[in-house]
Amino acid sequence: MIQDSPSILSSSESLRDLAATLPSPPVSPRRDSEFYCRDVVFRVEETLFRVSRRPFEDNTSAFQTMFSLPSLDHARGAEGTSDDHPIRIQGVTEDEFRALLYVLFPTSYGVPRTLTKDQWMSALKLATMWNFEGVRDKAIAELRRLVPEHAERIRLARLFDIPGWIETALNELAQQDSLTAAELQALGWDTAAKLIKMRENVAFSGACMCGCNYCTIAHGQAIHTANPSAGMRSAMLTATSLRRSMDFTSQIKELFAGELF
Repeated sequence: MIQDSPSILSSSESLRDLAATLPSPPVSPRRDSEFYCRDVVFRVEETLFRVSRRPFEDNTSAFQTMFSLPSLDHARGAEGTSDDHPIRIQGVTEDEFRALLYVLFPTSYGVPRTLTKDQWMSALKLATMWNFEGVRDKAIAELRRLVPEHAERIRLARLFDIPGWIETALNELAQQDSLTAAELQALGWDTAAKLIKMRENVAFSGACMCGCNYCTIAHGQAIHTANPSAGMRSAMLTATSLRRSMDFTSQIKELFAGELF
């Protein structure tokens, strides 16, 4: 009697190993639950968005040229006209694209949308990438309100080329009584070193030492010496109190000339 030879498919473990080597079936993209209505279809990751093309045809938009080109014959229709042939957006997450749509379509059933800081950052990222100037301006204005931390503003300004933010934030940091470890870490070693140097070079030449009301308001409470000379009202300004009222603009322009825009 002939005995069957053992088969590689004879055990469940072998079947699992074989299945692991097979290519995964393609994932069917799903339609977005909110942004699927009319006109043009975009595919971002595994999500389909169908929205009005009008905001994407803005004169400053990178999509204007795409939409102005004549449609090419295609078995599945022109790009963006159906779920089977969407405009594929690469290098962007569906959450980032959805945040942009929240700004382009700012109301939901007549109710204004409220975006988080992260969503405004995502909208700013795509607006900068695709030259949506109106969206970019609005995102910057909202982030100015939502990001009070000066070190974080500097990081965002560098990331998204926001003009004016770096110089203003550096001036505010220079005027602070102290700098936290988190702020220094966020700034990076080179910027932190320059900022510390600038803060420590506060000059006292010409500073009023009389302790009058003007000086107290301008520089903070004066520290009086223990043994003032006869006939004098001696007082000493601290670097901290003087720093608060200083304008570091000229030093910033000198030390950070290559970073300001």
